Amino acid sequence: MKKSIIKLMPIGGQDENGKSMYCLEIDDNWFIIDAGYRFPEVDKLGVDVIIPNFDYLKDNKDKIKAIFITHGHDDVMGALPYLLQEVNVPIYTTDLTADLIDQLLQRYMRHSHVSYKYKIKRVNMNATIKVAGVEVDFFPITHSIPGSVGLAFLTDYGYIVYSSEFIIDFGAPERFRCNIQKMMEIGKKGVLALLCESSYSKNDGYTSPNHKLTAKIESIFEDASGRIIISSYAQNAFRTQEIAQLAKKYNRKICFYGRDNTT
Repeated sequence: MKKSIIKLMPIGGQDENGKSMYCLEIDDNWFIIDAGYRFPEVDKLGVDVIIPNFDYLKDNKDKIKAIFITHGHDDVMGALPYLLQEVNVPIYTTDLTADLIDQLLQRYMRHSHVSYKYKIKRVNMNATIKVAGVEVDFFPITHSIPGSVGLAFLTDYGYIVYSSEFIIDFGAPERFRCNIQKMMEIGKKGVLALLCESSYSKNDGYTSPNHKLTAKIESIFEDASGRIIISSYAQNAFRTQEIAQLAKKYNRKICFYGRDNTT
């Protein structure tokens, strides 16, 4: 029995922070995994964002069946407004990420005075689906934004697993919680390749619980008599949730001020 020919092409995100993007080729069925941008270095004046080079995809766009987005951060979804003008195929992702992608695309079209149609297919965080005859397993992971998932593509040789960015935190709240059981089940069935995010992988120790902000700033809430101003990455929903919980605990009003709006 003839087995599939599999290729994995990195489009961006190699040895850099951001611009994550891969193309998984299973025979003539191609799948894009993430499509992010990164911010430029300080010496690149006049450059707002840096996106992957789409030439390889444009030359083979008839083979591309779907785009999979693992979570709602710009380093994995920010290049979608540019990619969809070249390769317009369905986007598979979870509910919150779908909402953020919709906002991203609508904002881009409004500001850039362009218009195009797109299709977002919402998928359960533990779903198993088939796209172009290929079985794809979603599994929840713990990241700083809810609805984050990893992906496992079943091939004739075993799974190709893309873990995205994650930590292990058994005390994570609902929607931030990973599904260790499903990860183990995928591993038992056999893995051909594992693509795993590697930031801080050379550091000793553990990420969890050091990623939590509350213990580091609660004393400020206890002692401060005036305003408290906190700068935070807007898409770090876990950190934003911690700040809001502290504000509630100490009976403080909270104002979110950002690039898009003020509440």
